[in-house]
Amino acid sequence: MSPEMARILVADDEASILSFVKKALTDEGYKIFTASGGKEACDIAAKEDLHLALLDLVMPDLSGMEVLKFIRTNSPSTRVMLMTAFATAETAVEAMKEGALDYLIKPFALDEMKMQVRRALTEAALVAENAALRREIERRAGAPDIIGESAPMREMLGLISRVAGTDTTVLISGESGTGKELVARALHNASARRAGPFLAVNCGAIPETLLERELFGNEKGSFTGADALRPGLLEAASEGTLLLDEIGEMPTPLQVKLLRVLEGHEFLRVGGTRPLKSRVRFLSTTNRDLKRFVAEGKFREDLFYRLNVVNIKMPPLRERGNDVIMLAKRFLERFAREKGRPVMDFSKCALKAMQDYRWPGNVRELQNVIERAVILCEGSEVTASDLALAPPQGATPGAGQALDLTGLPWREARESFEKTYLSRVLSECGGNISKAAERIGLDRTNLQDKAKKYGLRGK
Repeated sequence: MSPEMARILVADDEASILSFVKKALTDEGYKIFTASGGKEACDIAAKEDLHLALLDLVMPDLSGMEVLKFIRTNSPSTRVMLMTAFATAETAVEAMKEGALDYLIKPFALDEMKMQVRRALTEAALVAENAALRREIERRAGAPDIIGESAPMREMLGLISRVAGTDTTVLISGESGTGKELVARALHNASARRAGPFLAVNCGAIPETLLERELFGNEKGSFTGADALRPGLLEAASEGTLLLDEIGEMPTPLQVKLLRVLEGHEFLRVGGTRPLKSRVRFLSTTNRDLKRFVAEGKFREDLFYRLNVVNIKMPPLRERGNDVIMLAKRFLERFAREKGRPVMDFSKCALKAMQDYRWPGNVRELQNVIERAVILCEGSEVTASDLALAPPQGATPGAGQALDLTGLPWREARESFEKTYLSRVLSECGGNISKAAERIGLDRTNLQDKAKKYGLRGK
């Protein structure tokens, strides 16, 4: 999410803090709304489409915790962080159970605050990206309406309904972009833990020492800068579900500690000596071949078997048949509405292009392609050239091979030829736009514009 798109609420009854945070975030390019009390913060949250709210925990009228609950009820997509000088383990756990992303301990460093805000906005962008799918919750037997009617999807939904009511660990595998987190949320929402928190951590996105503190929490004074006790996700997700995203990226030393939690249902905070009970259901996702990782010594075999009690494989989009069109139409409807376009549809050639394409980026790629097409489409019908998809593997005409465009309308035929022709020339020129332009006698700027139009790579 670009800074100019982000809308942030800052609520604090201390004018100096309010001014400091507003200036720091405004300088980053964010749109900032300020409130000097809880009631004012609720009024703003009710009127504005916010991506993030930074709330002081103690305010004279409504507390930050009360505002947090209001926002989670009325604007569940808004991320929330609390600011406090009086952090305790109890308040931190309560805040995270209510849906707070994190909290900042006053006085906090400017760089720390900016980093936390960027992280929160990144999560908000991911939430928004999948909002259309996540609104389709609990259609069949308590499982979510993960869009699709293909045989692999029906089989997967049946498996979800059978294991959701248990507390067994589940490993969700599949390629990047297939929607593995949606399956995890389906399992949580269809379980007896649905009233508890659903929290997730990306095991490959956080350095080892930070990941350990994120999971287990830390005691005050356990390391330099540990000015307060901070509970980890194992406490915050108590009685709920903890998703270990991309578990294959977890460092080996942490794999050992996680195995102890799974086997003994106890853990220690970093720097702690008193064992704490784990009351979390563990779900994991991976786009890796963990069996191969085990054979190569990159992943513990005992941990693999503890996590892989049940395996749910998310099928790639290329194996889901007409689900591609079903998803594409849902995305088209959504993006046309969001971008103020009239009702739109796909041409027959666009539908065929989507069915023929392999979708290496899966549902995430499809969503991005449709959003781009809605932005660039000049009419109310999205054509194959608007989608700017590469020809199916092995279908790109070679030198001297005819490109059959006779079944296309003139505009689509011309653009399909142009895209194929320019793609081949750029490929032969190593992506060098200047060299390709000189070779075919086209102005460099003109070729650059056409490459951008058709989604071709050049340099």
